[in-house]
Amino acid sequence: MPPKVERLAKQQLWFPAGRYFLRTIKRDDASQRWADWLSDPWTVHVLNTSPRAMTKAEIADYIKSFDQRERLLLGIFERGSRIHVGFIRLDVNAAASEALVSAVIGEKEHRNAGATVNTFIPLLRFVFDDLKLSRIRAFVLERNQTTIQYLSKLGWTLEPEPDNPVRSHTDGSLLVLRRMTWDRPGFQAWLKSPIGQRIVNRMEAARG
Repeated sequence: MPPKVERLAKQQLWFPAGRYFLRTIKRDDASQRWADWLSDPWTVHVLNTSPRAMTKAEIADYIKSFDQRERLLLGIFERGSRIHVGFIRLDVNAAASEALVSAVIGEKEHRNAGATVNTFIPLLRFVFDDLKLSRIRAFVLERNQTTIQYLSKLGWTLEPEPDNPVRSHTDGSLLVLRRMTWDRPGFQAWLKSPIGQRIVNRMEAARG
């Protein structure tokens, strides 16, 4: 019999992240703007989301589906303005000592502006240091080479073989899916690297 894994405690998280902060999402955070992110042509292309328009009520139901234990939903907010710019989903598999992460930066002006990398630093510290997991994974469509190259530069490992293909929500074609992994030693090494130190120092400076 495999060892019994205790259920994780319910999480109420808040992390500073440079010019952003990351916190547990609440149902009150549901908005039509968030709903519109998911049908935005950019999001549909890179994440293969459904192109159909969603409603604020559907977003509220989506938020409610997360137990904030093994299935965490966190919002990315800009400091100062407190504008909601994106969200991160984290699915924890304690038995396998790993988590699956996905992120969406919904506000166009905050894409490629550090929102993802800044918020991933405290999130991964939580995953590796608090939850004591061994690795974190992400699935990326092969056509999204910008994200694959970006994560590779940060130290993520691209698995050599594609994962099972998925159907496009727009035309039904098969899309190639790639798996990327970052383990605890890799993350710790990246934090000590020149680029990791530069980003951490920039975040500290932004906090004042």
